[in-house]
Amino acid sequence: MNQTINFAKTRFLMTSILLFGFLLPTTGMSQKPLIKPHEVPDQCNANTSQIRVTVNGVGSGGVLNVGLYNNDPDNFLFKKGRKRTVRIPATDEQHIVCMNLDQPGTYAVAVYHDKNADRKLKLRWNMMPNEPFGLSNNPENQTAFPKFSDSAFTTGKLGADIVVNLRQP
Repeated sequence: MNQTINFAKTRFLMTSILLFGFLLPTTGMSQKPLIKPHEVPDQCNANTSQIRVTVNGVGSGGVLNVGLYNNDPDNFLFKKGRKRTVRIPATDEQHIVCMNLDQPGTYAVAVYHDKNADRKLKLRWNMMPNEPFGLSNNPENQTAFPKFSDSAFTTGKLGADIVVNLRQP
């Protein structure tokens, strides 16, 4: 009988520890979003060849993702066509994100607010974004897969300043 009580106490203790361990991260403790060193934006400087992206419509929490795409229309919005990704903690304000350029050229920018910071853009059943999303040039047609030509811009010797307005899903 004594062994049964000890076994029951041990089992209760182990179950409590496991449950407490799983519940602990969700009891109000906030975690800092994972941003890798190569994803940190460059220092903004109007005298440097860079793209300076002003992002409007960002809410608080999660991560703001800014992707820079090469002049490769077939791979626009795919990893293969992305030149660089910058991530910053999202706050309820306008953000300015800067990325240095190797050379002037034609580029496009895609931005989304990853609300739960899982590093993935949530999509609806119809493949439309289910998180706040925007593109350079703020194209109006949001019923089909975006075209590079609708979001493309050409940079000069000192880069470009662009504005992206996030659309709420």
